[in-house]
Amino acid sequence: MKSSKSIIEKTRKEIAKNINQGDCVYLKNQKELFQVLGIDNAYEKCWVREWPLNPNGSPVFEISIKQVYPNH
Repeated sequence: MKSSKSIIEKTRKEIAKNINQGDCVYLKNQKELFQVLGIDNAYEKCWVREWPLNPNGSPVFEISIKQVYPNH
């Protein structure tokens, strides 16, 4: 039987390959696009802001990488 650790590690690597800083992505249960500003693979978190930018700026917030989906 395969260890769950190796399955989890493989999933983390696939997420890291699919999402890069500067990418536009969708968030789970959201229709709007967001831009990835930073990624912390060790803690499975990233920082995003709404895209396109609002004229007065778009707030940046932290979210789990598991909640982010590539814009393909």
